[in-house]
Amino acid sequence: MTIGRLPITLLTGPAACGKNTIAHIYATQFSDRCAVIDTDLLRWMLRKPHLAPWPTDPADSPSQAQHRLGIKHACMLSKSFVAEGCDVIICDVVGDRLAQYYRELLTDHEFRVVLLLPTWEASLGRLYVRPPTITDDEAKLLY
Repeated sequence: MTIGRLPITLLTGPAACGKNTIAHIYATQFSDRCAVIDTDLLRWMLRKPHLAPWPTDPADSPSQAQHRLGIKHACMLSKSFVAEGCDVIICDVVGDRLAQYYRELLTDHEFRVVLLLPTWEASLGRLYVRPPTITDDEAKLLY
């Protein structure tokens, strides 16, 4: 089953809320051509220094600058995939300020933000079944 062309879609929400799972389901079951951009993978391309972006960091901190760099690259990839006729889903954990940065970089494209917000217990349960990447305290900070 194919649905019509999507706007560039940013799936956001706390860690382990199902962003990649939902993106995969859409890409494999509802689209003929769909790119899923996981911004965690983009940010990990910068190995030294790799700084985790935490919402408590000041907007001008190096970690937030790296987060914005990941967003910039996600937007560049998105535009390239759209030019090739692909639907695009971006998976990222962002608040209002960084969602606005996506909007600024994608002003020439249709764009929407979809917030996934399961219960804290559901997110924690999903977090526990995957390899550990963040602590419970860090997950709570992102929730």
